[in-house]
Amino acid sequence: MLNRTKYFCKLCLSGSFLLVLLSLSSTANAQFIGINADVAIDYSAAPGSVSGYSVGISHPAPFIPNIGYSSVSFKDKDTVTDSSESTSSVLLETTTTIKTINLFYNIPFPVVTITVGFGYGSDNLNTGVETKTTIVETFEGGTPKTQQTSDLETSVPVSEVFFHIGLPFWNTVEFHLGYHLMSFTSIDITSNKSGGNFEGTYNTKKNYSGGMTTIGVQVAF
Repeated sequence: MLNRTKYFCKLCLSGSFLLVLLSLSSTANAQFIGINADVAIDYSAAPGSVSGYSVGISHPAPFIPNIGYSSVSFKDKDTVTDSSESTSSVLLETTTTIKTINLFYNIPFPVVTITVGFGYGSDNLNTGVETKTTIVETFEGGTPKTQQTSDLETSVPVSEVFFHIGLPFWNTVEFHLGYHLMSFTSIDITSNKSGGNFEGTYNTKKNYSGGMTTIGVQVAF
């Protein structure tokens, strides 16, 4: 009888140990390193097509945010007329690039995964808003005069908030849709131009704050 009791105790201890190992193994398998890659399909302040992306690295450590990077670029062409002289105008062709570094958290739900994050871009982080503008002025109906490019090298800081909604498959692949809201002050896209002052008077301030829509995938390892 005593031997049977000892055998039963050993069996219980062995079973408990096995359950602990399985629990630890399950927890380890649930943790992963994830790589996010998204492509921009739209930017609300862009008049036409855009090029851009968002990338990120996810880790299993709790409470510590994940890190990522966002970039979007687009072109804008506009003609601004002198408010006091209708025969004077300036043609502006601008390429704008917005870059941020961001932090984010993944929040799992029963069916979908929600990602929320925030970002920032500034000159000291080699990010922010950069504009390059080609300027052609026509004064009082005369010969168009081309001036040198205005170039704001990441001098405008930008803040970002974003979210992704993802649908996971097999715990290793997730497809998601994202929206990144970029916010910064209005920019005078000719403030750094060379070649002298305009002959006319033009309002060349632009507000390029807007939202970047992305689609992408996360692969877990």
